[in-house]
Amino acid sequence: MEQSNLIKKELAQALHAHIILLKDIDTIDHDSEEALRFIFRSLGFMLERIPEALVSDNEEDLYFAAFQYYNLLVELKSNLALSYPHLSIDLHNFPDSHVAILNDWWEKKTGLKVDEPTKQTMSIHS
Repeated sequence: MEQSNLIKKELAQALHAHIILLKDIDTIDHDSEEALRFIFRSLGFMLERIPEALVSDNEEDLYFAAFQYYNLLVELKSNLALSYPHLSIDLHNFPDSHVAILNDWWEKKTGLKVDEPTKQTMSIHS
């Protein structure tokens, strides 16, 4: 249960980081509109399960929401670096301390190995 509480605290921090990001955007220049739409859509997918997971006692829902959040955060950072290198939005305030725990949970649950560099679950774990 202690581990679940730590994960819940970190997911609450992720929601807070999202709120701060929204508050800190003063203006949007025309050249950044597409990138910002991409970021906010991605954040929506990343964070959509978190509110329910935070108030639920279902540990599996919490772990799945956290697993989804962590892996989509890595994907977002990678996509931003590749597709929008000119954009200076700092996503380092989004926490990611429990990635190893959640990847291990996923591998035990599904039998699929999470490939660390790509975060893809394509290989079968024996």
